[in-house]
Parts: sequence; C-alpha cells; structure tokens
Amino acid sequence: MSDCSPPALSGRLDEAVIQFDIKQKKENDYLDFLDRPIPLYSNRLKTIIHKFAPKLFVKSVVLVDMERIKQDLYWLMILPRMNCLSEKSEFHKDGSLKRLVLDPEKIGRHTIFQVEGIREPYIIIDLRLAEALLRRDFFGIRLKKAEQAGRRMSHAHD
Repeated sequence: MSDCSPPALSGRLDEAVIQFDIKQKKENDYLDFLDRPIPLYSNRLKTIIHKFAPKLFVKSVVLVDMERIKQDLYWLMILPRMNCLSEKSEFHKDGSLKRLVLDPEKIGRHTIFQVEGIREPYIIIDLRLAEALLRRDFFGIRLKKAEQAGRRMSHAHD
C-alpha cells in the first residue's frame, strides 16, 4: 500500500504533470472552485488563498478543451486535515454529519483546512479569508457559517 499522507502525496505530485481533458459541451462554465474530479482552484482564487496561507502546497493543473483549442490554469492545493471536531458534533446513524461543531482549541491559527473524521469534504476557512472572498466576484463558491464555541468560521463548498 502506498503512502498517501499529505507530505508524501505532495512530494509525488511535485514531479507530476497534471492535465484533464474537458468533456465537450455546448458551453463550458469555468468556475473558481471545481470539486470534481478533485478539488481545483482557479488562478484568481489561488492568489487570494495564498495571501492568507502561503505555505500550502500547490500544484498547477491544466484543463484542456481540445475542440476549442483552449487551456485553463487551475491549482490543486493540499489542505491540512485537522482533528478539530467538538464532542458536540452530531452524526446520523449512517455516519454522515448531522451537526458540525468545531473545537477552537484544536484549530489554533489555521486559515484553511479540511476536517478530519467526517465523510463530507468541507473546507473550513477563517473569517478574514471568507471576507476577502466575499469582496470579489467568484463563481462556484458558497460559504456557510460553521458552529464553533466562541466564534464563527465559514466552510466553503461548491
């Protein structure tokens, strides 16, 4: 079994050339955040996130539309996974998340991360980054407040 931890994964990705061919449609919408086949961030979005979290591993990915002879630059980011669930978090019987509650003591000063211990691929961002995103005209991003003792954070999803 291969090691897929963030440091090992980022080391292997650093060497790779990643390109995805775009499925042919009448018109393709290029959102700032794509969640499939893997989470990808537009160059504009990556620039803002990088200002708040400059140490994140990023890898360029090219989306290729062969029919229109067009290439678009996106970025794969390896986000840290934080074990930051509060014991107040609630789950359905099937293990899916019913109520997300974050423990601020476990989060520390992290600006952007994913939550360890849940199935859902939520990306948690701090309020400063959320406000910076809201001041710009991004497409494909929806922010929702996440419950946390003492303060509010936002989680982003498409």
